[in-house]
This record gives sequence, C-alpha cells and structure tokens, in this order.
Amino acid sequence: MDNPYLEIIAIAISLVTLIFTLIDRKQQQKRLKESDKKAEKALKLSEGDIELTIRNLLSEARHRLNLSIKDLHTFKIENPDKEIGIMEKLFYSALEDFINSYERACMLYIDGKIDKDRFKREYSSEIRNLVENGEYKDKYFPAHTSKFKAILKVYDKWENLEK
Repeated sequence: MDNPYLEIIAIAISLVTLIFTLIDRKQQQKRLKESDKKAEKALKLSEGDIELTIRNLLSEARHRLNLSIKDLHTFKIENPDKEIGIMEKLFYSALEDFINSYERACMLYIDGKIDKDRFKREYSSEIRNLVENGEYKDKYFPAHTSKFKAILKVYDKWENLEK
C-alpha cells in the first residue's frame, strides 16, 4: 500500500525547492545587474583618469616645448655669433616629445581605450593643426615615412571623409 500522504509531502517539498530556486535565481540576476553597473562605472572612471592623464601629458609637453622655444630665442639674442647646434637639438627633442604625446593619445583612441566622441571633440583641431599647419609638418608628417603613424591614421579617419 502506497501512502498518498508521502506523495503529497514529496510534491510539496519539490514545490518549496522550486520556489527557493526561483527566488535565488532572481537574486543572482539582481546581483549580476548591480555588478555590471559597478563595472561600467569603474570603466567610466578609468576612461576619465586616462583622459585627464592625456591632457596633463600634452600640457606638460607643450610647456616643455614652449620653454625650449624661449631658451632657443634667448640664446640667439644673447649670442648672435655663436653656433646654436646644441640649443637646436634640445628644441627638436622637446618638439618630438610633444608630438609623441599626441601619438600616444591617438594610440589609445585607436585601441578604443578612451571615449572616441569626446576625444574627437577635444583634439580634432589640435591634431589637424599639428598635421596640416605645423611649421615642421614636412619633417614629421610625410605620409609614407612619418614615424607618427597613429596621428596620421586618426587624422586621415577624421579628415578624409571619402573613406
């Protein structure tokens, strides 16, 4: 003789287990959503830190370049008959550091490690001026021989609308 009460108890236990499983699943989904939100927030904070670092890097490089320009100019005025070779080397070193700062920023842009829309809004005119209007564009930005490939790639993407 089968006891009908045992079957009812087994079914009740199964239903209770199912209910607990469904509740636990809901809680896990809620924790996953919260975790995703925290991860997204952490990513945004990281992007913000990178963007601030880029701006600081560029500002420092610009400052060093401006000091180098000033020192070269002062040297020329104070020593009109002397050779400016070492001062000129220091100037070109500061200029290359300045351009390298943009190169690194463009690499981060290309790799998708920063907000692309914000980067374009903030740096498009600076990069355009660097490539198109800089006094040294012939030396540093000839398309086939330039070592600043990331700058040229970003510039081409933004300026060559036919691609």
